[in-house]
Amino acid sequence: MEKPGVNTRGFSLIELIMVLVLVGILSVSASSLFSTKSSYVTFIAKDQLISMSLLAQQSALAQQNTTIVMCIIESSTEWTFEVRETSCSGDLYVQSIVDRGNASLTQNGSAFSSPQTITYNTAASLTSGGNITFVFDGDYDKTVCLASTGYAYDEACQS
Repeated sequence: MEKPGVNTRGFSLIELIMVLVLVGILSVSASSLFSTKSSYVTFIAKDQLISMSLLAQQSALAQQNTTIVMCIIESSTEWTFEVRETSCSGDLYVQSIVDRGNASLTQNGSAFSSPQTITYNTAASLTSGGNITFVFDGDYDKTVCLASTGYAYDEACQS
């Protein structure tokens, strides 16, 4: 016999919480199916290029009597960013290796030719005198501008 005024239809609070917990567990485990390592490759490569150009600038300012270069080397599986003294065969200051996944790289709208040497003068500017636009093309495209002043930023270069 039911008590008057007591509603026996519907879900209890414990049942609702258990359903929410199960949905949360399923959504976390299923989210890995939608995000892959290759989704982040261009983002990581963009950040590494900006970071290495900053290190090259700092090295150029600190080593007033030495030419500093940033070398970008592309292989079938990875990109290697290096800051070196004098040339790409000079003394290595720092190196960063990034997995390419299925991504590609273009420079100023053309296919990237490896190795690429970017030279900094004692004022930490590029000796080429012009801006360089890099585009990492993958699941998500990322653009980096290496300005003639040596500053690198996450956008297309301004004229």
